Amino acid sequence: MPTGNVKRFAWLAGLGAAAVFASGAAMAEQSRSFAVGWFIQAAHSYEGDCPDGHNPLPEEMFREQFRGIGMPDEQIEKILGGLKGGNSDAYTKSQIVNRGRINGKPVNAYTYPMAVPDVGFHEVKGKFAYGFNLDGKADEKSYEDPETGEKGVDNGYWRAIGCNINHRGSAKEIPTEWALHWDNERDKMPAWLVTIKGADLSKDGPVTVQFRKALEHVSRDANGYVRSDSTFRVDPDPRWQASLKGELKGGVINVTEPGEIHLSGDPYGLTELDLRQSRLRLTLNADGTAEGILGGYMPWIRIFFVYGSSGYNSETMIGTDIPGVYYALRKHADAYPDPKTGQNTAISTAWRLALVPAFAIPAEGESD
Repeated sequence: MPTGNVKRFAWLAGLGAAAVFASGAAMAEQSRSFAVGWFIQAAHSYEGDCPDGHNPLPEEMFREQFRGIGMPDEQIEKILGGLKGGNSDAYTKSQIVNRGRINGKPVNAYTYPMAVPDVGFHEVKGKFAYGFNLDGKADEKSYEDPETGEKGVDNGYWRAIGCNINHRGSAKEIPTEWALHWDNERDKMPAWLVTIKGADLSKDGPVTVQFRKALEHVSRDANGYVRSDSTFRVDPDPRWQASLKGELKGGVINVTEPGEIHLSGDPYGLTELDLRQSRLRLTLNADGTAEGILGGYMPWIRIFFVYGSSGYNSETMIGTDIPGVYYALRKHADAYPDPKTGQNTAISTAWRLALVPAFAIPAEGESD
């Protein structure tokens, strides 16, 4: 063989070996990406978990608060008489919206929730609730997870709000309040992406779970649900990227090293998912979807904003006492005390995730 051909053959052989090596390196890690279809409060309602009863519906709720500010019964009944089938006249609406009082003057109840009397929410006192033992303790305020049996589960948000009828639900029944919030929000905000990485996702072993924000919004399929197998570009902003270490076993991923997750959302709803000491339990389904529970501590004022921003409509049509939500969240906040006041600034939460398969194009400089 001529010398030139020998050199060319050797160069091609080297190139082939490099290609094989590169292919082997690429196959050293697998990944699966998803778009978040549902992100809602993880409800677990059952008979007897609210022994003090459910919280009052709008008409009763308004009546108690109007009496609390000293309004005569005759005027109260005139206001409430304007509530008909979820609609109301201008007088009724203005009185309900401005039922707060500061120095005796009417103020917006959603902007100044503490200017409205606290009628007191009934709290969930049952044994079971979804979530995780975030603080490593077990006391009278903690729950047991109904699926895993984990003790010491922290879920102050469920304790605060779970006796509202519109928050009642289960793994198969989506709570009305959050169903409406999320179904409205996910069309107006960039998609949230979850990517699982591991050596071989068909086998048990360590994995990495990435939470990232996309540049595109989700689209809907013919059934009105989030479309599967859509392609999204990952937002390069590092603020909206988080990576947690976990373990895959029997098709279920559990986060083993809690961390922080930050994802920007809808400016008029859940402005930012801001979870600290995040934990995750995620089941990978045979049809390519995934579902699970995400837990962690979240600033309770962010949760309140979801309610406060919806204001009058949320109260009269969904039946949520918004100032009552403020008082309940503040009361049951259980972490990150303010160094000056001692008031806890965060509340333990549990969220239900439903994921559909998707393709995620990494940002420039980010490994796939």
